[in-house]
Amino acid sequence: MEDKLTLIKVIADRNSQGTVLEELPAEYLSDQKFKLCASPGLALGLAKGDTIKLHPSGDFELIKHGGNFCIQIYNEQPKKEKIKAAESIVKRELSGSLDGFHNGSLAFTAPISNGFHATNNVFNKIRNLLESEYYYSNIYKNPYNLEDEELVSWARDLD
Repeated sequence: MEDKLTLIKVIADRNSQGTVLEELPAEYLSDQKFKLCASPGLALGLAKGDTIKLHPSGDFELIKHGGNFCIQIYNEQPKKEKIKAAESIVKRELSGSLDGFHNGSLAFTAPISNGFHATNNVFNKIRNLLESEYYYSNIYKNPYNLEDEELVSWARDLD
């Protein structure tokens, strides 16, 4: 049987120095469609479990939402024991996960079935623990437009 797990590169940012790509583990489905196996630490608008169509440039289209929040935290000097504590809290209280940590960027996944209230309560604890703000990176319709706070349809329907 062919292994369908692979690493894909999605665009996380475009700036004056070029395009920033983020590498994510994914399951190949068919016809350049992939199911993400981890939430991104840089790219916006995606979460673990999402199905996307990937273009050769790294641009992507969200085909199907996977039922998870992606919560990103940036912390330049997090202590290892605090990261482990945050990971434990998310797993225990939300059945979520810490999907990655690189260069101060932490990517968490939490099922949307927990709702905003419970998820906020947990991430408020983590914010205090890590002394860093958190960001729901996949709930906005236009995630790269910081002026536009319109929520995607599934997020509008939550508590």
